[in-house]
Amino acid sequence: MKPARLDRGLAIAGLQRLWAGTRLDDLLMEMAPEQAGRGTLQWLWSACLRQHGSLRRLTELLLRKALRPEDEDLSALLHLALEELRAGQRPDFAVVNDWVGACALLHKEWARGLVNALLRRYLREREPLEEQIRDAHWNHPQWLVRRLQQVYPTQWPDILAANLREAPLWLRVNPQAITPAAYAERLAEASLPAQSHAGLPEALRLDTAVPVRALPGWERGWVSIQDGAAQRAAHILAPRPDERVLDACAAPGGKTTHLLSFGVRQLTALDRSQARLERLRRELQRLQLPLPSLHVADAADVDAWWDGMVFDAILLDAPCTASGVIRRHPDILLRRREDDVERVRHEQRRLLAALWRVLKPGGRLLYCTCSVLPEENGEQIASFLEEHDDARALPHPQCGQRLPGEEGMDGFFYALLGKIPMAVPVSRETDGAHCRAAAQDRV
Repeated sequence: MKPARLDRGLAIAGLQRLWAGTRLDDLLMEMAPEQAGRGTLQWLWSACLRQHGSLRRLTELLLRKALRPEDEDLSALLHLALEELRAGQRPDFAVVNDWVGACALLHKEWARGLVNALLRRYLREREPLEEQIRDAHWNHPQWLVRRLQQVYPTQWPDILAANLREAPLWLRVNPQAITPAAYAERLAEASLPAQSHAGLPEALRLDTAVPVRALPGWERGWVSIQDGAAQRAAHILAPRPDERVLDACAAPGGKTTHLLSFGVRQLTALDRSQARLERLRRELQRLQLPLPSLHVADAADVDAWWDGMVFDAILLDAPCTASGVIRRHPDILLRRREDDVERVRHEQRRLLAALWRVLKPGGRLLYCTCSVLPEENGEQIASFLEEHDDARALPHPQCGQRLPGEEGMDGFFYALLGKIPMAVPVSRETDGAHCRAAAQDRV
């Protein structure tokens, strides 16, 4: 995306907020709620987060001595300016002039000469400087690199590289409004060629991102934004219209709306965030879908929300480290810590145990995460199966681990579990071994 209409003061303040741990999605909603300029900010912030390690090392090489703590805003300015120069989408002289001028926005006129000199030195010495920072090019926290090397000894470089690439734009066509083939024609008429996917009938992929309001029929509910990997969940669960279905961690609502497109008439959707459920409600209105039963609740606190009627099918898109969607949410590289893995594992176990109570015998639960770490995926499910005699893994060709970048999609894990009457014998060893293998299985 070509940087344009950029509020540089906002960009600097926002990057500092991201360094302090603010989620990128939350920051965009707060600081750039309207479409004008939002795409440029998202592009530049995301690029700086993906390249944080490289930019930090590059800044250290350019500076003779470290900036003072109170000049963190200048550090942010330099990261933004250097990343725009590296992207090469505007003339170098214009990028330098604009970011030198941004010093006035910080009330630091004294820094104009410094910023000008550093950026021009980078342009003069670009190749040797980039060569010196090659060891920082992975731009991932060391604990995550080590873990991926252990789990994926031959694939870890590809995973890291996929995490640092911009993701394509995946669309899910609303079949109640327009057919996928007809919508693909509308995209072609708008000079937005799209690719279909044989295993996902409603999916279309654009390799170039565009503002959502540039998509034909957006306001009329013809289409939603949802990665192809996330679209697999509803197809694996495959709810029938007459079934009672639970979406346990529903917001922001992509999977909820997908389930409703299957014609499900009895759907309960839960989330702990009132604000996120309100966003889901607005999305349902845009898509002109029926309003399910929405509850602000912790899904694991069953007594607070359950009416006592068991569910035929449950979708548990469990909280996780999100290590499979870094390319879409690069702030994860700064926010996530190694001890988060055990924290989310505990939350996943809690949710699985509680929701199993509300699933009827003969029903099924789809457990999925957007993580690539086996502790949250195959190992978690193997432990659950060993502890629950009435649970078994149901075979499905789409289940298992998917890695970032496969078929242009995000990294995801899926396990479909069936609840069986206790009178039916089942081999616990077979199921447990199957799910441990699924921790690294690439279906």
